[in-house]
Amino acid sequence: MKNQAIVLKLSATIIIDDKLFTTFIESVRLLEMCGAKIYIVHDHIDLRSSSLISQIDENFSQKISKISDYSSLNNPIIMEILSSYVNKLIVTKLSSIGCYAVGISGKDANLLQAKKSKLSHRKIVNHDVINIGFLSEPIINPEILLNFADNNIIPVVAPFASDDQEKTHLLNVNLTVATIASALSAEHLILPYEILQVSKTLPYNIKIQDINLLKSMLDDSNNFIEEALIKIAVNALENNNG
Repeated sequence: MKNQAIVLKLSATIIIDDKLFTTFIESVRLLEMCGAKIYIVHDHIDLRSSSLISQIDENFSQKISKISDYSSLNNPIIMEILSSYVNKLIVTKLSSIGCYAVGISGKDANLLQAKKSKLSHRKIVNHDVINIGFLSEPIINPEILLNFADNNIIPVVAPFASDDQEKTHLLNVNLTVATIASALSAEHLILPYEILQVSKTLPYNIKIQDINLLKSMLDDSNNFIEEALIKIAVNALENNNG
């Protein structure tokens, strides 16, 4: 475990649950004490997570409560502001148990750059719509993260990036964490998942390094892991140069 790179996704499910959040923070501390190099990418938080927002900042909570139009969830600027508060909360929690951590947005020093996904067509009320999104893997500058690791600092990354027009975009968190793991040639990529149906044949903690096994899970009708997560894991393994 010493000097091994571990890239962790901190999901919204964990962040908004006090018990899970505390367990996550304590686990990070244990990994750090074992000498691992930790990198964390946190999820987006729903504006309706009022209990969490009130923990972060009472004044900010009051402002958010006045936002009745939840279509603003799609507003990158509002989400970025909220994310900065969540990012600060994570760093504070880590610092409180002895970890050296720093919050960083993907926009800082061009750590991450958004790039357009491939064109896709979809039907909306009998009209063809071309959807041009920023959901593909972002471009990453790993040197920034490596500098933190060299100084035993845990970077906590907010998944935002600017495009070539300097516009802010929310990134797909799973793609972002996988891309970072690939760029760092990380030994471990950890993606928490939610089990909707209990499986008697598969353990709760699954460690897979065989790409073919992962791909076979995509065709398994009994598989309970989200298809997108499997594809992300395959992508990370295929692009890992380590």
